[in-house]
Amino acid sequence: MKILIKYTIAFCLSFGTFCAYNPIYAQEETNLEDRSEYIDGIIELFKNNKWEEGKRVIDEGLNEYSNDSDLRMLNGKYYHYKGQNDKARFELVKSLQIDPKNVDAKQILVNVELETKRYSSAICYVNELLEVNPYWKGLWRKKIQLYRLQNNHVEADRLQERVNQIYPKDEEIRKDYLYSLELEARKKRKEGDINGAIKVRKKLLQENPDQVENYTIISDNYIKSGDLYTALGYIDRGLSRFPNNKDLIDKKSGILAEQNRYTELLPFLKSKGKTQQYDYYLLEAARYSKNQEAQILYGKVFEDNPGNDEAFENLYNYLIAANQYNEALRIIKIHRQSTGNSKNLLMREIMTYELIGNDTRSAALTKRLYESYPNDYDVQSAYALIMLEEAKDKMSQQLYAEAIKDWYIVLDKSNDSELEYQARKSIFNSYYQMNQYTEALNVLNELIAERPEDNDLFLKRADLYYNQKKYDQAILAYNKLLEKAKGKERQKYLYGYSALNTKVVQDLVSQYHYDQALRITESWIENDTTQEFAYRYAINLSYQTNNPDKAKFYAEEGNKKFPNNLFFKIKLAEISAKNPENYSVVYYNLSNELNEHPYDRDLINAHAQATEDYGHQLIRGNKSPEAIRILKEAVRRSPENIVLKHTLGQAYEKIKNYDSAYYYQSFYVPSAMEMHEFKQYMNYLYNRTLDNEIGVHHIRSRPGDIDVINPISGIHYTRYKDKNTYTGRVNYAGRPPGKGYQLMGIWNREWNSKTRTTIDAAIANQFFPRISINGLLSRDIQKFKEFSAEIGLGYRYLDTTGSSANLDDRAMYNLLLGAKKVIDEFSLYAKYNSFILDYNYLFNFSLSARYSIWSPKHYLTAVTGFGSSPAIQLLDYQIYDGISSINTMVGGGFSYMFTKNITFSLLGTWHNYRTDDGTFRNHHNLFLNVNVAF
Repeated sequence: MKILIKYTIAFCLSFGTFCAYNPIYAQEETNLEDRSEYIDGIIELFKNNKWEEGKRVIDEGLNEYSNDSDLRMLNGKYYHYKGQNDKARFELVKSLQIDPKNVDAKQILVNVELETKRYSSAICYVNELLEVNPYWKGLWRKKIQLYRLQNNHVEADRLQERVNQIYPKDEEIRKDYLYSLELEARKKRKEGDINGAIKVRKKLLQENPDQVENYTIISDNYIKSGDLYTALGYIDRGLSRFPNNKDLIDKKSGILAEQNRYTELLPFLKSKGKTQQYDYYLLEAARYSKNQEAQILYGKVFEDNPGNDEAFENLYNYLIAANQYNEALRIIKIHRQSTGNSKNLLMREIMTYELIGNDTRSAALTKRLYESYPNDYDVQSAYALIMLEEAKDKMSQQLYAEAIKDWYIVLDKSNDSELEYQARKSIFNSYYQMNQYTEALNVLNELIAERPEDNDLFLKRADLYYNQKKYDQAILAYNKLLEKAKGKERQKYLYGYSALNTKVVQDLVSQYHYDQALRITESWIENDTTQEFAYRYAINLSYQTNNPDKAKFYAEEGNKKFPNNLFFKIKLAEISAKNPENYSVVYYNLSNELNEHPYDRDLINAHAQATEDYGHQLIRGNKSPEAIRILKEAVRRSPENIVLKHTLGQAYEKIKNYDSAYYYQSFYVPSAMEMHEFKQYMNYLYNRTLDNEIGVHHIRSRPGDIDVINPISGIHYTRYKDKNTYTGRVNYAGRPPGKGYQLMGIWNREWNSKTRTTIDAAIANQFFPRISINGLLSRDIQKFKEFSAEIGLGYRYLDTTGSSANLDDRAMYNLLLGAKKVIDEFSLYAKYNSFILDYNYLFNFSLSARYSIWSPKHYLTAVTGFGSSPAIQLLDYQIYDGISSINTMVGGGFSYMFTKNITFSLLGTWHNYRTDDGTFRNHHNLFLNVNVAF
């Protein structure tokens, strides 16, 4: 635990320096000249510890450049400084989504993930940084430290050694490497793994031969393993560098004394000036010399009779005690030649090779011994241990199939229950590594039957089922573990339970198995109500399975469990917004949340959607000023949202503020299929922004049975100013009696969003009404969607020059009633005109239909009518005299805007009326019109 704390402190200190330098990388999406003042200013403020001022500048910058990676990175840096790591992670990940190459964002993310103990994620970001700069030594050190914090010391040690080899002259890296070796050596010695400790100590000695402790400790390890000769070799190497080191002198003295090598010991002590020890061992040497006489006699007996068992036993024991292993092997060979091989002799030879450290020879002899005595209890145990080591070695080489065979031998020959359990677990691991999950599961079931109290086995079973894609069984296996666990232990396993469910649900979603994913998520929530992501999955999967009621239920439950989590508030708002009646409530609720959390990007996006929905509703309800108010506020918060801007433009269009409508709708980015229509509509909006218009029109009228054309031409000028429109028009007609002129003035006024009036007056010399005065009132009816009604009064004093009409009173009065209905791109306009002329009541009813193609100035139209009088415009132009007779009419035409300024329209009509003599005549009219706006 102390080591872990040490590494944590070291990591934080070093990584603080690591992230101190923050170069800013430009993003392609943003003009550097426009944004550099934000970036430079923020960096300077942060350097001067003015974090709040810097945050205000970031927010200002994000309002203009919301997709700037560097601003997102700096926002994340601010939240990291404030300790709000969740917000920091969100901003930094957003920065990387915009620019995956943003090195600074990844650097800060490493710190964020470290502080939240998400070490695996931190390692991923370090790996990405190393891809950019593989020779960044600091990054390698951070990665090693992260592995330490993750308790993955094997990988940390491997990487530490590799980095030390890459940078052999770097003192800091070398120091870290030596320190890690020291820790590893101590750990292995503490665990009783002497061979492992020796292996690490050899590396330490190779890397740092000038450290005396390396010689003393490695010799201690060899002494503990019983290899005194090798221990003495390392002590002599140490003495060559440190000839007067007391510990080394004492260790060598002790080994030589233990081996009774007094002929070497006494001169050594004398050379080192160890008088007291010299006198002591001189006496011991004398005693040993006296005891040697018996061994000398046994030696003589053995030389004369090598088959003498007593002489062999005493001489062999003496040589082993004196660490004279090679001599012991020599007398074994001689004795075997006299007596033949035996179990006892082979076992002594095996033991001698083990003392020497020749494991290969020891293993070979053990196998040979097993072949000769396969049923011997001790031999079986020794053979099992040899096969165990071979199996371990094969597993380290990833030769799992071969290792399994050896493990089964261990399982069959061992008489140690713990060893058998270890073998069975290793067989399971081998099958697992080979992806043979069925075989692994069979072995695992045996392990669980043997050790049902081992909870880790249940974890392995769940993992196996997951790898087999048996997701329900995987969850069931983990549920059984949760049923067993209690208290804190159960809480510990719940973390793994959530991780498993997360993987399962993600896999099922990627395979489009939404129903199964939802069922598993619901089970997950039943067992653990503390996981926010479980509720998120439940909501999204409920939508995917067309189950909105469930989605609402889990959103409400999530909001209760996590009242401070905006995700669930946003989801509840989205669900509520499915009903248009809730648009206003949803909008105001999200607005209140946004006031409390003004920088939450998900909330800003949800608020933008709610504003768009509510804004369209207000526009359709003729409440465009209110729509403009809320849309402008939403655009301020989401300046990059082109849909909001387009909707704001539609609101301005509704109130005929075409300048603003054109500006905001121009932000829209159409698809390839929409491009032509979009351009045409923008041309229309631009046309409506112009204040002046000049138009020319021409009418060609021809009776059906006479080859005579009666043309009429005209020109007009129109001025648009605020809510008023002023038009002056001159019409001209040339006929056999002479030339006719008409002067007309028209005033249109929009009094409010619902009410409009039109007044026109005209005078003429001939061929047109001598006097004409008309007034029209139009009003939208709110009760009926997109519906308006109109009423009008008119007076005309007709001219009968060149006409066959016989009128006692040429004054004509008319009353107009009309209604208009708009249905998407279609509009229907019905008019009923009633007239009083020469004391007679006349009428005309007409119906026109229009289909707008790309804009109101691009349309197709069809008209029809009937009555006792021709249409009012024919009376105005006095094209024919079919009055007080049956009139019918049909026609059609179109309008097209060629450019932003020029519009052309064409309308043709066919009239049929009964003459005074009872016959029917046809009359054809062609109306052409060109308008130029500027």
